[in-house]
Amino acid sequence: MPYRIVAHEHVELPTRRYLRQFGHDVEWIGDVSELGLSSSDEDIAAYSLAEDRLVLTQDDDFFLKLDLSDSAGILFQRDQLLSARQVGDIVDAMSRYVPQADVQLEFVSENWLEG
Repeated sequence: MPYRIVAHEHVELPTRRYLRQFGHDVEWIGDVSELGLSSSDEDIAAYSLAEDRLVLTQDDDFFLKLDLSDSAGILFQRDQLLSARQVGDIVDAMSRYVPQADVQLEFVSENWLEG
């Protein structure tokens, strides 16, 4: 089942486009009128919760400084060297095994099944 995602500012356009090719509904904070590129993590988390969108981010503040329950869920890309295709493939695979409603914190990595 495709995910509804709000992508943090550093999630590159090729990654967002590739996820959309899989049918994921991806918004980028730079295109969301309620947010914008200078939005705080708290505002992004609140938007995520209000709009039922997972936050795709490379920023660990979303789970180190914020309460996970303040967002709809976090997809954390810990390996910033992953290509757009790798991130898209991993997130799409996750969506087939982990329903969006069950996502609290998932690490987007090549060995994501291992935790």
